[in-house]
Amino acid sequence: MYNCLFHLFYIIFKCKEYLFLSNMTFYAKKIIPLLFLYSVIVSAQKKDSLSYKASYSKDMMISLYSSNNNLFLKNNNVQFSPNNSLNFGAGVSLKNTVLNFNYAYGFLPLKSKNIYGKSTITDLQIHHYGEKLVVDFLWQKYKGFYNEEKKDIKVYPDLAVTQLGGEISYVFNRHFSSKAAFELSEKQMISSGSFILGGGVYYHSLKNIPEFSEQNVFHNFQMGANGGYAYSWVINDHWLMTGMATLGANFGNTTDLLKDFKIKIYPTAFARGAVSYHKENWAASFGFLLHNKVVYTMNNDPLSLYNLNMQIIYVRQIDNLFKKKKKFYQE
Repeated sequence: MYNCLFHLFYIIFKCKEYLFLSNMTFYAKKIIPLLFLYSVIVSAQKKDSLSYKASYSKDMMISLYSSNNNLFLKNNNVQFSPNNSLNFGAGVSLKNTVLNFNYAYGFLPLKSKNIYGKSTITDLQIHHYGEKLVVDFLWQKYKGFYNEEKKDIKVYPDLAVTQLGGEISYVFNRHFSSKAAFELSEKQMISSGSFILGGGVYYHSLKNIPEFSEQNVFHNFQMGANGGYAYSWVINDHWLMTGMATLGANFGNTTDLLKDFKIKIYPTAFARGAVSYHKENWAASFGFLLHNKVVYTMNNDPLSLYNLNMQIIYVRQIDNLFKKKKKFYQE
């Protein structure tokens, strides 16, 4: 009888041991991986919750800037340039509204009218920087150009170029702030980049082009798509460096040939960059914008149109004078 009781207790002990080991195997196979997955999720949530950008707490933004806008025409390595002026301007914008007013005035031409001629310029540009969309609108009318080859300067007072159009670009990464880079209405806290996809529509009119006397005036219409990448590098708590570039192709032709459904392909390139310095209630930056397009004449001669804008801007955030001073709040 004692032997039977001994074997019974031995069997129960072994069963408990087996159950214990089985549970340990279950924990090793099921529970531990779940704990590991949980730690990964928590870590990812912490990383995603980091503030990549911050907004100013003020309600109004005033800006002072100086800019130099150019629209160049290039044909067979011969460049025609306008005798443009240096612009000085000011602007006011209200936070979370579409109210944004800017005015600029061009002072004396940068070069002598007696040597480089006089240019008549109308240059209206609107650049809107949103969280997901970047919108660019251009209306440029330039008349009066010159060509300078070494010390030989030729003036073309009747050469006129008109460019009307715009582009819309979609920014995929919400952590990238185009406002911080180019509008100075936000601050990029952590370096971030994003792919960009967009498209544009443009109309061009060119008159009295040298060496094209058989075609005094021609009009061009084109539209297409482009893609690229943007990146902001946060150097430290105050300095930010940003670059954005896209390449694409437009489809179109002169308005006469478009009536016969004759389509040509035009390469395009669009780049902009800025180096900015941000403080608690103000910011300053130097930025540029370079946009290059190609049009073809009736004789398939390529003409390159590109505008180069450079700007130095100072922005001040202001608010109700009776409110206490606030710092950045993070999104």
